Amino acid sequence: MGTASPGASERTVLRFEVPGIANYTALLLSPDGATLYVGARETLFALETRHFVPGPQHRSLQWTADEEKKRQCAFKGKDPQRDCHNYIKMLLQLNSTHLYTCGTCAFSPACAYVNMQNFSLEQEPSGKLLLEDGKGRCPFDPEYKSTAIMVDGELYAGTVTNFQGNEPTIYRSQESRISLKTENSLNWLQDPVFVGSAYLRESQLPGGPGGDDDKVYFFFSETGKEFDYFANTIVSRIARVCKGDLGGERVLQRRWTTFLKAQLLCSRPEDGFPFNVLQDMFVLTPQGQGWESTVFYGVFTSQWNKGGPGSSAVCAFPMQEVQRAFGGLYKEVNRETQQWYTDTGPVPEPRPGACINSRTRQMKINSSLQMPDRVLNFVKDHFLMNSPLRSAPLLLQSRLRYQQLSVDHVEGLHGTYHVLFLGTDDGRLHKAVSVSGKVHIIEELRLFPAGEPVLKLLLDPHQGWLYAASYSALAQVPISNCSLYRSCGECVLARDPYCAWNGSACRSVPPSPQRAHAQHWAQDIEGANTEELCRLGNGSMPVPRRLLPTDAAPCQSVQLPANAVRSLPCQLLSNLASRHWLHNGTRIDASHLVLPDGALVLVGSPERVGTYECWSLEEGFRKLMASYCVEVEAAPNVRPRPPVPVPPAHPDAAVPPLISTSRSTSAGGSVAARLDDNSYWTEFLVMCVLFGAAVVVLTLFLLHRHRDGMKALLEPGERGTGHTKPPRKAVESLPLNGSNLPSAAPEHKGYQALHDNHIASTPVHEPPGAPAFSGSEKRPLNLCDSFVEVSPTCQRPRVRLGSEIRDSVV
Repeated sequence: MGTASPGASERTVLRFEVPGIANYTALLLSPDGATLYVGARETLFALETRHFVPGPQHRSLQWTADEEKKRQCAFKGKDPQRDCHNYIKMLLQLNSTHLYTCGTCAFSPACAYVNMQNFSLEQEPSGKLLLEDGKGRCPFDPEYKSTAIMVDGELYAGTVTNFQGNEPTIYRSQESRISLKTENSLNWLQDPVFVGSAYLRESQLPGGPGGDDDKVYFFFSETGKEFDYFANTIVSRIARVCKGDLGGERVLQRRWTTFLKAQLLCSRPEDGFPFNVLQDMFVLTPQGQGWESTVFYGVFTSQWNKGGPGSSAVCAFPMQEVQRAFGGLYKEVNRETQQWYTDTGPVPEPRPGACINSRTRQMKINSSLQMPDRVLNFVKDHFLMNSPLRSAPLLLQSRLRYQQLSVDHVEGLHGTYHVLFLGTDDGRLHKAVSVSGKVHIIEELRLFPAGEPVLKLLLDPHQGWLYAASYSALAQVPISNCSLYRSCGECVLARDPYCAWNGSACRSVPPSPQRAHAQHWAQDIEGANTEELCRLGNGSMPVPRRLLPTDAAPCQSVQLPANAVRSLPCQLLSNLASRHWLHNGTRIDASHLVLPDGALVLVGSPERVGTYECWSLEEGFRKLMASYCVEVEAAPNVRPRPPVPVPPAHPDAAVPPLISTSRSTSAGGSVAARLDDNSYWTEFLVMCVLFGAAVVVLTLFLLHRHRDGMKALLEPGERGTGHTKPPRKAVESLPLNGSNLPSAAPEHKGYQALHDNHIASTPVHEPPGAPAFSGSEKRPLNLCDSFVEVSPTCQRPRVRLGSEIRDSVV
């Protein structure tokens, strides 16, 4: 995976931002791709895609909430600075001349028409803005997620219809036909969070095979009431309605008769751990293919921490699985107990929830208004399908949270591939390719500052641009930049379907009709075999990625002062590659420090002089990424060591060479030099005194804490004797004869309550002929006179009361 930043020379990322404008959340591209329409807070823009940077070529339009609505918003308890503005939530193409837009308007949603020619809001003859009520089309709260799609002039929206935001709906509004919505009293939706919608033309000619109707799909997360757990379980859903739905004649009047929903289950195959919260959905129908080839790509996160607080997954659901789920068994809800179970009983005809097709027409049913009441009553309680759509993650990230997704269908040299563009919650963009059921990340780009999420992605495959939106800015990113790869190995290892090696450079893959001259180009998305494709005749020498211009020296000169610390950066193009540092052609040893980002840390010393090279290794491909020529400057103000006197030798004797054994171990110089200049005798004495004082204080503290135990050990009766005091007899707290103790004994007050509840209810059995005693006479005169005996033959304890023995009945 390659990495780049917006300011890198290899990657051109253009940004559009206007001071004082925020929340660039609504994006719409014109059919020709020349204009990008943007909806932000109280402002709309019309940007020229060819000149994306701010300038006079762009047009803007102000649409603010009036002061009365802002005052009412603040009166209802909303934040005047944050909530009481007009946030543009919807921007759709109505026809060839007008756009349809809706905004929150200070918690009073409204919709308006935008004239595309002069880029202005339509007005009434009186000069007042032509506004429509936005309830059921746009949310009240700017933080609430909603979705909308325009189909042949009809608006399909998933949003909420009240100020509190607790009445969700899927709503269709138009002037030509009856408006339809979901039934809130039947709980068809349970606190949904909408993330997207799509329109698929599944209709065919009447009388032809199938003869089905077009469908509109909605994607959202909601509370799964079918799971009877203590905590609310979030479930991802796909729901559909038919375009030709007109509601029922007597049952479900002005309500959907074709509303069905099913669960989207994206879980790990090894342990079944679910990623149950849907973040975004992209519906891909390859160009030139029918709707049967549609694939639903979704980004999921988990509400549980087992997947990691920042984990996410990408799953794909083919159209065949969607049709199988909506054509399977139904779940039924018991309205009294709110319990769900699978309905295995007979299903009425025509099939409930199905669109009007050739089969229903043969039954003389040409409209939902002609549906039998038994079918519509069945739909009211059977709107949830029994079988979920299951998928294993194509891409799993344990420490990264994806939020947005766009997918392109790309035709490579040897096949077609799906390229995914993934926006994260910290402002990054990942470009990946789906190969053989797995996803390979091609590139990573930093689009926005850390902490600023990617809120929206819009793909323009015809012009080759990807648009990303955040709170503070917009970004225009080319979907491919083959010049980033400077050698055959890099081009092949990238596995980018947009790029191939033509023998001298990495270039964009030409369209199919122009590939006659591209038969010798190199591209291998599945295996990335550089050894076979990048031979001497079809390869190129690796070009070092230098920090200096290309006309500089082969290695970058680095002047390192003595005992100074400096790092040598080495950035890899691929996160799958390994990094190797060489010093004068030899692999560095453990005495060198390499930081987590790959930079090499050097300390100015004579042994660090030389040439340092950083090499990237991946799949057998080796590339030089950086080269440095390091020189160490002489240390200033260093006192030379006095010469060692050498006794005179015979003139003919050879003078032995002087060898220095001192070695620099830190930035402060050698150990011997520090010992000659510094003395730590004073510090040593201070530390000894402090240590002794600490020991004395600790000893006194322990003696004070255990002073009671020390006093007991030093009592006179126990000094010098090996005998201990006999244990004291335990005083009975409960007489076993059931009589009361004197009330003057305070230690028996707690027993008195227990006695009143249990013991007093047990009668005292006296033998016949025994003399009668008063209550005071029954009590022993002394508690010591009462004790318990246990017979070796009978284990029942017996109580001696003076001279009389009785069995205990406690």
